[in-house]
Amino acid sequence: MHTIRLIYSSHAREGVGYRDFLAIMEKASETNSELKITGILCYGAGKFLQALEGERMVVNALYHHISVDERHAHCQLLSVEDIEVRDYAEWTMKVVDWSHAGSVDSRALLLDGSGMTHFDPDLMSAAQASRFLRGLAAAERELLE
Repeated sequence: MHTIRLIYSSHAREGVGYRDFLAIMEKASETNSELKITGILCYGAGKFLQALEGERMVVNALYHHISVDERHAHCQLLSVEDIEVRDYAEWTMKVVDWSHAGSVDSRALLLDGSGMTHFDPDLMSAAQASRFLRGLAAAERELLE
């Protein structure tokens, strides 16, 4: 069995907001638990950046489902890599709202992770997206301590 990490970005279609995706993510969290998928999703400015981890065939099938979902537009596959260790093992789906992230710490996290001053996954390289999501996960873990 091959475990992979897949990172993609997408745009929310017109009329779909963060509250809609919280409901979807609650359902996805249950499904992901059954499928042994872990990950993190960041939402901001009408765009999503998500990392999914799990067995290759299962993650690929989920990404295909997401890419044709009518709530998503402009899906871009940023990276797929074989992994030995999951970065987001404690979360079947961690959702982070970046819509109002204006603090100095948030801006520093974004700048450090992606080199950008505003959240725009369309402009991130695979390495920037991965670095940003790892930093975001670390910041979320610190909030729980």
